[in-house]
Amino acid sequence: MSDKRIEDEHLLIDLSLGRCDPEVSAAARKRLAEDKQFSERHRNIENSLAALRLAPEYEPPEGLVEATMDHIRRHRQTQALIERQHPAPRSFARTFSLRELGALAAAAVLLAAVFIPSLIESHRRTLIGQCAANLGQVGYALQAYASANDGLLPGVEREEPWLPAAGRQAVSNSAGIFKLVTQGNAPPTWFQCPAVGGESFVVQAGMTDFPAARYIDFSYHHSIGANRLRLDDPALRGMQEHMAILADESPVFRGGRFHPEHLTARASENHGGRGHNVLYLDRHVAWKEQPDVGVQGDNIFLAGGIREYRGTERPTRADDSFLLPAYSPGNARP
Repeated sequence: MSDKRIEDEHLLIDLSLGRCDPEVSAAARKRLAEDKQFSERHRNIENSLAALRLAPEYEPPEGLVEATMDHIRRHRQTQALIERQHPAPRSFARTFSLRELGALAAAAVLLAAVFIPSLIESHRRTLIGQCAANLGQVGYALQAYASANDGLLPGVEREEPWLPAAGRQAVSNSAGIFKLVTQGNAPPTWFQCPAVGGESFVVQAGMTDFPAARYIDFSYHHSIGANRLRLDDPALRGMQEHMAILADESPVFRGGRFHPEHLTARASENHGGRGHNVLYLDRHVAWKEQPDVGVQGDNIFLAGGIREYRGTERPTRADDSFLLPAYSPGNARP
């Protein structure tokens, strides 16, 4: 195998595991779009990692490693004693017996079966923690913004639909929370989930929203028009710890489109459908495996249980958490 191919495979593995910095990730994704052979290797690596993630996850029995290594040591001692009593011809210097190699291979397979799933789970939990940290940082940025704006959280002042349709533009709800970026409360990287990956960008004068969907992985509470939350809203007194305002991207409106087939989805797809991090109005972040984690079990991804969406729906009451698409394409200026 050539050095170039080895280098490419290392790069693709890092990309799949989310360990590339933004510049390297951007260059790799551009090459994926242009180089079919490079893209095919990436697909093979993704399939291999997907198979590993499906492996059963269980904790190794206590003392398994020590017992396995002790067995190998005793076997080698026995083999050494036999060879001292019956020395092999000088022309043949054996390092391992066939039985020894079999034992080592079996031990390697056993250890891999036990520890590879544990490593994958550890990596997954690390990404969840990093995602929660980003949400927590955004929570403090929202508090800073509200403190400077009479308690109001950022939003989009214009009354516009939040889903595009034929012959109709839409305003992206993310344009509201983008004010945290333009006013210096938060850098763009805080709005990305490490489990998804993403790219950074340079904020330029006149920007009113994230440049594209790949720059934001979190869904923000409906904040279009006059419907804007306040940190000190009397109607939410005592409910702040249950009022969700930001979370991993909604599975119902992923990619700025309504997906009716996902109305019963249990979790965001950011973390493989296993759960989602949620930022609440009191600024604490919690990992949840269900969508019904709002006030009194409210589904945070739906508006008051509504099942059909055209992009004009609003929260049905003051304590109705309704997280819109992370980003809607075809935006009108806010």
